[in-house]
Amino acid sequence: MKLRVTVSTVLLLSVVLTSQAAAGGFQLNEHGARAMAQAGAFAARANDPSALFFNPAGLSFQRGTQIMAGATIIAPSYTYYGPSNLNSNEKWEMNNNVFTPPNLYITNTWNDGALKGLAIGIGVTTPFGLGTEWDDDWIGRSVTREIELQTFFIMPTVSYAINDMISVGVGANIVISNVMLRRAVTNFDTELDLELEGDGDLGYSFNAGILFRPIENVSVGFTYRSETELDFEGTSDFHAPTTLQALFPGGDVTTGLTLPETWFAGVAWSPIENFDLEFDYQFIGWSSYDELAIDFSTDAANTPGVAQSDVASPKDYENTFIARFGLEYRIPATGIALRGGYFFDNNPVPDKSLEPLLPDSDRHGLNIGVGLDVLPNIRLDAAYLHLIFIDRITEATTYDEGVHMNGKYSGGVDLFALNITYAF
Repeated sequence: MKLRVTVSTVLLLSVVLTSQAAAGGFQLNEHGARAMAQAGAFAARANDPSALFFNPAGLSFQRGTQIMAGATIIAPSYTYYGPSNLNSNEKWEMNNNVFTPPNLYITNTWNDGALKGLAIGIGVTTPFGLGTEWDDDWIGRSVTREIELQTFFIMPTVSYAINDMISVGVGANIVISNVMLRRAVTNFDTELDLELEGDGDLGYSFNAGILFRPIENVSVGFTYRSETELDFEGTSDFHAPTTLQALFPGGDVTTGLTLPETWFAGVAWSPIENFDLEFDYQFIGWSSYDELAIDFSTDAANTPGVAQSDVASPKDYENTFIARFGLEYRIPATGIALRGGYFFDNNPVPDKSLEPLLPDSDRHGLNIGVGLDVLPNIRLDAAYLHLIFIDRITEATTYDEGVHMNGKYSGGVDLFALNITYAF
């Protein structure tokens, strides 16, 4: 029984988790260089096409047709010291990988005539994902060697300005997802190599927002994105030798994941011409991630002599927040904008759930960026974010369901973003 639980639980944990995301848990919030340069404090202005993500109500206060495209380069680094429960403080470094989640927005706002104040748009972003890769022979290879989760949110959106002070927006999220896993099974003299790949069924959710400009130099924004339920179907292969194939036949597996609801509340102020300040509070409902379960089509319950078994694993993530502050100064008569910001990200992972798959901790984000009007209808935006992880020590052996890899996790992430916007 111990063998069955160990193998199934580790597989379950691996199916949907990734680490090194640019927000707590496995969430990404970097979906436009202009917003990223201002620490994501953008919900109260939302004054470029990335409003589809940050606050759809912002579309109605923009002008004409716009196409905005870009990507964020994410370069994580992470180190594990341990396992201290085995009297070891050995240093294990995660392999250096680079991820490039893209974003694309197409919007149109009617600025006069019978449709004045109406805006429509469609966007593609990747709000959840990324991955990790460790050396094949590292001490935690039975937990993970390599994993990657991808989600793509397609967001048809509509917005309407009731008047010059207030606008509202609403959009749908159509979610495409896939997952890949590779890990070792070390319970035998002959080590097994587990590989899993799966695709998610289409997921659906919605987002909505409101933007209020009570006076000329102040704006207030609120936006909400609902939970998204994802169901994965895939195949598993333990690459077992002939003597163990009957115990671990692999085959079809299914699991599910509920991506959390999230909302932004922000206020922006322009104390002088061409200078904006914004503070945002972001809530993330990670309590939706309380348990994961995996089902093997062939398992110990329905096939005699099989070791793989259906298992439910408690995670008990906690609701959390990100506090964001950003600023932008547009240098008069130059077409140049200078930006900066800071955020604090409170991580959702309780001590008992901390593990190499998601070695999460509280984070500080330091952001800078620049915007340049290269032509009257073409703008370039660039941003850099340095994400500092606060070192975290775990004693997982104190929890029955822990991975039992005591030690210290230390890391950081560098992110670079570039977007080009064409307006016509």
